[in-house]
Amino acid sequence: MVIADLGNLRPGTPTLTTGLRGAAEVIVEVRTLEEPRHSGEFGGAAPDALLVLLTALSTLHDVHGDVAVEGLRRDEWTGTTYTEEEFRSLAGVREGLPLIGSGSLGERLWSGPAITVIGLDAPSVEHAASAVVPYARAKLNLRFHPKQDAKEARARLVEHLRSLRPFGVPLTVTPGDTGPGYEASTGGPAYRAALTALREAWGEDASYVATGGSIPLVNGLARAAPNAEVLLFGAQDSMCNLHAPNERVLFSELRNTVVAMCAFVREYAADFRAEGAS
Repeated sequence: MVIADLGNLRPGTPTLTTGLRGAAEVIVEVRTLEEPRHSGEFGGAAPDALLVLLTALSTLHDVHGDVAVEGLRRDEWTGTTYTEEEFRSLAGVREGLPLIGSGSLGERLWSGPAITVIGLDAPSVEHAASAVVPYARAKLNLRFHPKQDAKEARARLVEHLRSLRPFGVPLTVTPGDTGPGYEASTGGPAYRAALTALREAWGEDASYVATGGSIPLVNGLARAAPNAEVLLFGAQDSMCNLHAPNERVLFSELRNTVVAMCAFVREYAADFRAEGAS
């Protein structure tokens, strides 16, 4: 099965995506007071829900920015990856700021976990009052190793949060949706044919990458046909501004993808005939 929803790491570099990180969501909330109380009269003793929540969230990463939740799988990444300059440009990192985490970019982005705070319910700065905050809530997005079980990964994060008692205050933790990751088997005839086809189309050997997108279709197809090979490549590239208003596709990448697809069918058929003859 060829899923043409992905493409090359950079223009001119033939790439096969062999791993998809899984995803899970968790909501954590804190309620400490029946209603807001004046910070001048009650601050310093009355438990601040937002302070409790922020203290809990600060435990999710260590001083380097690596995920500190136990039991989340992280392996060395052996494929190709972005240069730091490429990643800074793609992510729009402001000049002079460091990247977070340690290890290779491949480990941080593809073969290790990431936890992002994607939503926060708290008083806004514009409408802030001099009051102790009685309630705060955050939504977390967890990305995890392609081979880690989705429910297990989510459970590790939930257990970590439920074990915390910032300033003695318990947290309410609600597990959300999960989506499994995927790691392809690359030793079969389809991958052999694809490597030959990509080399023919682009004039150089293909590289392996992974991605943080879970692409649920791939997992569904893999479950339905567990012995089938799944190839993930296409005409886009990482610099194409995917899903943005100014998304683009380079003619050279589109042309080479068409050539690669034709060469793949030829090579795969030849391998099939050879297997039948033997």
